[in-house]
Amino acid sequence: MSREAPRVLCVGLSCLDLVWRVEHFPPRESREEASVHERHGGGPAATAAVAASRYGVEAHLWAIHGEDEAGAALLRELEDAGVHTEGIVTPAGARTFTSAVIVDASGERWIFPYRGEGLDDDPARWLLERVAGFDVVLTDLRHPHLAAAVLEKARAAGVPTLVDLGNLRHVELARSADVLIAAEEAAQAALEAGTGEVPEDPTAWAEAAIAALRGFDEQLVAITLGEEGVVYDAGDGLRHLPSLPVDVVDTTGAGDVFHGVWAAALASGERPDACAQQATVGAALACRGPGRTTLASGDEIRRMLQQRSAREMDDRAWA
Repeated sequence: MSREAPRVLCVGLSCLDLVWRVEHFPPRESREEASVHERHGGGPAATAAVAASRYGVEAHLWAIHGEDEAGAALLRELEDAGVHTEGIVTPAGARTFTSAVIVDASGERWIFPYRGEGLDDDPARWLLERVAGFDVVLTDLRHPHLAAAVLEKARAAGVPTLVDLGNLRHVELARSADVLIAAEEAAQAALEAGTGEVPEDPTAWAEAAIAALRGFDEQLVAITLGEEGVVYDAGDGLRHLPSLPVDVVDTTGAGDVFHGVWAAALASGERPDACAQQATVGAALACRGPGRTTLASGDEIRRMLQQRSAREMDDRAWA
């Protein structure tokens, strides 16, 4: 490539996470003391952009912040993380998307989103002709009008696209993406919305869910399964990668990191199996600490892969 580093465009949500760490959730009584309270950047597209930047590619974020202190703080944090932020817009009078996040002692989290105000995603606010200059486009569909316009421009320019499908709210936009990565909840919902039959056998479930999600024959479809890792089909049959065992502190954003690392690896020329392996390791390493504090570099991810035996990283029967 003529540029020094591949370029990844992440399109979607950038929000403020207000995090409380508690011993038990739901609480056993009407009051549960929090051991830690933190505030830091979140949002699938924004966290994916930080993960991609940490990986070593040139990461750009197109998102919407409120005209408030939270929006300004998020912008500073992203810039400090090396993310290119010229595509972040701030509509007059808008209020930033903010989520309350409860994390229990096991690292499991629950999210309570406030969706902000005035976060207008009219595509005319962005220079869409710049989409052709990226090597991969990733979107979380949280701003659907912008996502649809960017995906259309990417297809016209032959830029590979990756959709992070957290739910079925705008699933029609995901059908045309080159890579569709669905959360387990979205895959389950797709199955139930189709035939309504949900196989009990894990392998049969994964095959049926991928078939329900897939928009065209050549589309790579993956389903993230938390601590169970990921299942995916790149056109040559179902594969399963287990997650990397780590001491879990906080799972918040692990899926977002998975998408960002996959996009960065894809932009760097990696094949699907290598993208899946690196994304799986990157997501696990992100669980070692709060927020975005433990995101791994591409070199760290590759070193960790080299340390794992071929047996551990080979595709397994999922059972």
